[in-house]
Amino acid sequence: MFFFFEHHGMKGKDFFRVNEMNNQPFPAHLHRAYELIYIVEGRLILQVEKKQYIMTKGDLAFVFCNQIHHFSVADECRIHVVLFAPEIIGGFYTAHRDCIPENNVIHLENEPDFFNCKSIYAQKSLLYHICDELVKMTGMEPANSNSQTALLQQIFAYVDTHYGMECSLKAISRAVQYDYAYLSKLFTRMTEMRFTDYLNNYRIAQACNLLKEQQISVSEVAERCGYSNLRTFHRNFRMIVGCSPKEYLHLDI
Repeated sequence: MFFFFEHHGMKGKDFFRVNEMNNQPFPAHLHRAYELIYIVEGRLILQVEKKQYIMTKGDLAFVFCNQIHHFSVADECRIHVVLFAPEIIGGFYTAHRDCIPENNVIHLENEPDFFNCKSIYAQKSLLYHICDELVKMTGMEPANSNSQTALLQQIFAYVDTHYGMECSLKAISRAVQYDYAYLSKLFTRMTEMRFTDYLNNYRIAQACNLLKEQQISVSEVAERCGYSNLRTFHRNFRMIVGCSPKEYLHLDI
């Protein structure tokens, strides 16, 4: 589901998390972790900063630290998503920490077996193999890291901890001590979406997780995800997911 996207920092130098997602979009985000997205079947539309990729079966996206990215589903889609600490591949991280790939997406002939990487040695072996494939298939270019990226990360972090309550860009502007109008323009320019759209997508993503992982009512899910009006929750859920919350519960995902 979406649980491992909730925090944009890292909890340890051996952090490695893999999950399967089916027909699920995810809004713009960034984090210190590396992220891999492998297409098992179907098509996915991935946006990494200003570049858009149409990914199909066998494609793998390698998203570097602090690259803003989001994805949506083009067709029925099953993907494996891996988040891992840069220190697991310390040699690669040291060599390329100030770079990003010219092309974030490569094609692999064989499906990586992420779920059987139980030990740190298996994880390192597979991840370094993917690093080798990446550098063979694409070049590197300087990363564009600046204070605006750091500010955007503060906005994402605020949403992480406040999405279940009243959460607005005006409140964030007070918390980070920046002008509201400036933050609004910055957010839209860097994510290519309005803050309210991002917040609704994030809340519905968390709602999907709660619906599948916990046996609680739809109204309680809505309340936990920051919706005081159940009708608004249903409308946004259907608009983003394509079905009602009750229909989503019965989907085989």
